[in-house]
Amino acid sequence: MARVAEWTVTEASGKQHRVLVDRAPIFGARVTVDRRRLERFDQTPESDRYVTSLAGHVLTVNTPRVSNDQPTLHVDGKPVLGTETALPAPAEGAPDGAGATVSSRDLLKFQLTQRRLNGGAWFYWIGGASILNSVLNAAGTQWGLAVGLGVTYLIDEIAKVLSSTVRTPIYAFIIDIAIAGGVLLIGRAARRGKLGWYAFGIGLYLLDGLLFVAAGDFLGIAVHAIGIYGLISGWRATRSLKQLETPAPALVG
Repeated sequence: MARVAEWTVTEASGKQHRVLVDRAPIFGARVTVDRRRLERFDQTPESDRYVTSLAGHVLTVNTPRVSNDQPTLHVDGKPVLGTETALPAPAEGAPDGAGATVSSRDLLKFQLTQRRLNGGAWFYWIGGASILNSVLNAAGTQWGLAVGLGVTYLIDEIAKVLSSTVRTPIYAFIIDIAIAGGVLLIGRAARRGKLGWYAFGIGLYLLDGLLFVAAGDFLGIAVHAIGIYGLISGWRATRSLKQLETPAPALVG
C-alpha cells in the first residue's frame, strides 16, 4: 500500500491531526484521520468522497478513481492548498458547516446509517454461523462458532434423543436452517431501519444467550454479550436516525 497524500490539520488550540490517503492496487484508496479509518461517504464516476467532523468543522477528502490524479482535502467546502492547514475556532451563531457542501447534519445522518448497518450485520453473522454450526454438527464435528444460536444445538440434541441416533436427524437440520434463515431475514429488516424487527431480534438473541448461561459456556456468554452490545448500538442508531429524519411539527398560530 502506497502513501499518495498527507495533510496536517491544526486546531485553534494547537492540537494536530494527520489525514492520510493510501492506495493499494486491488483494494483502492484508504483514508484515515489519526489512524481512524473513514468509511466512504458517497461516490461519483470520477471519485470517492470521505467525510468526517473535526473541532466543529467538516473535512472532505476526494480520491479520484484515476490513480495518477492527486486526492484533495476540503475544510468546510474550501480546498486546502499545500499539506498543512489551520482550523479557525468555530464562531457562535455561524451557519452549519460554514457553507460546506456536506453539512454536519448530513455527516451525522451518514454516521448513524453506518452504525445501523454495522449493527444489523450482526444478524447475518449470527444466522450464517448457526447454519455452519448445524452443518458441522450434522457431520459429527464437535466444534462450532460461539456467535451462532444455542437453540439449534438444543434442537439437535433433543432430536437425537427422540430418534435414538448419534447423527442429527434431517428434520432437525431443516428446523435449524429455517431458524437461521429467519435470523437472516430479521437482519435484512434491521438494516433497512425496521425498529420493531430490530428489537425483536435483540430479544431473541438475548433469550438464546440464556441457554449458554444455563450450560455454563463462558465463551458463548461472552460472544453473545458482545453481539447484543453491537445489536443495541445499531438499534439506538436506527432510532436516532428516524428522529433526525422526522420533520419538525409546523407551528400553528
